[in-house]
Amino acid sequence: MRMFYVLLFLLFGVIGCALLQESPSVEIPASRLSWAQNPEMVDGDLSTVGTFVAKGSIKKEFVVNLRYAPRQYQRRVIGSLKTETLIKLDAPTYIKYIEVYPASTIPNFALDTTAEEKSPKWLLSFAAVEDKRTQRVEGTLPVRFQIEREVLYLRLTANALEDLDNVAHGNETGELRIPLKGASIREIKFYGRQ
Repeated sequence: MRMFYVLLFLLFGVIGCALLQESPSVEIPASRLSWAQNPEMVDGDLSTVGTFVAKGSIKKEFVVNLRYAPRQYQRRVIGSLKTETLIKLDAPTYIKYIEVYPASTIPNFALDTTAEEKSPKWLLSFAAVEDKRTQRVEGTLPVRFQIEREVLYLRLTANALEDLDNVAHGNETGELRIPLKGASIREIKFYGRQ
């Protein structure tokens, strides 16, 4: 029995030492990040808000399929529901995780990374980040996404939100046009190894 306790102590001691050997995470400074569309997302200031650019609207209308059939309500997307932004690091860097500080609901949020420079096949080089993929991010608390790979570009995609404050009512047929607006993010923080 005494030998069992010694082995158990030894096992936990080895596991504890292995956990202590892992290098701590450090925040990547905002000066190492560049962006094309939303500089507010990575400027290091939590009081600024970056918004995805939406290019589309939703058209809702009644459609008659058959002569004697009742009218059916139909909803179509004109343009695209998908919004995206791209963040570039100054050099390929091992990223352990990122923290996203949302400012609004972010539906169908997904991350993709690549460590390659732009080339003809560059879009095919992106690899999906499987942690919380296509999750609906809500609230204002930071959400952590495990990356654990070399990153040069980080692509963020999300579905657009319906802008219910600016609905355009159509003619007497009951047609509605709902514009789309992008989700908002206060900040994205990158963390790597020391």
